Amino acid sequence: MPRKAKPITASLSKVTGSDPGTPAGRLRRIRRPLTTAEQIADAVGAMIVDGTLVPHERIGEEKLADLYHVSRGPVRDAFRVLEKRRLVEIIPRRGAFVRPVTRDSIADLFNVRNTLAGMAAAHVARRVTESPEANVMLKLDRRLEQLRGMAAKKTCQPLDYSFQMTRIVYTIIVTSRNQLLQDIWAELNDHTFWSAIWKKPQDAFTVAERQERLAQVEATVMAIRNGDPDAAERNTRIWLNLIRDRVLSNLEVIPGALAGGEQA
Repeated sequence: MPRKAKPITASLSKVTGSDPGTPAGRLRRIRRPLTTAEQIADAVGAMIVDGTLVPHERIGEEKLADLYHVSRGPVRDAFRVLEKRRLVEIIPRRGAFVRPVTRDSIADLFNVRNTLAGMAAAHVARRVTESPEANVMLKLDRRLEQLRGMAAKKTCQPLDYSFQMTRIVYTIIVTSRNQLLQDIWAELNDHTFWSAIWKKPQDAFTVAERQERLAQVEATVMAIRNGDPDAAERNTRIWLNLIRDRVLSNLEVIPGALAGGEQA
């Protein structure tokens, strides 16, 4: 008999990263505000990843509309966002059903992203050597300095720190000047469940952990600055793979997470 789903208790006002006082909230405000449908999709996506909504469960359109005090239109739009992210399957005349998210599917997503990030770091290291006049390191150095400032603060929130590390990876991606790599990266952000994984803290919980991650990022930046593409790629993948393993370990101890077999 399928496991009974937990009650849905999420609130749109508590969608992670929506607070304008956080780094995530500030960047989001600079880009554009999330639509109601995107907020609903974010909240429901997090519940799918952590097992609150179980694989193959039908997600009630009316129930979500009542929960978030919206009409059914934004809920239908949210389902389409979730379908694009591979988190639900929409069956005509039947509704939206939860797709299983497994350990393997999460590991695959991390592995692809981490490989691309390593490739980008190698590209940036080559640019440093080939275009010394281009000031390639400017934005990356700025992001690293911001990370240093956050690393020692006891009040630093884990999600904010993880978000800053994500900004560093994105800066490496953009600085690579590899347009195909950038396009694939954007597709992975928009058409996978990546954002749902990071609606809850997954890494950098303590000052010691933040300092450890900082040292790993600094090794990557140093390799890039030295124009060493092999070391840049290797070092980038080392700490990104450590984060992958931490996330997988976290999800394994969440009741219901990663349930539902090996298909995703």
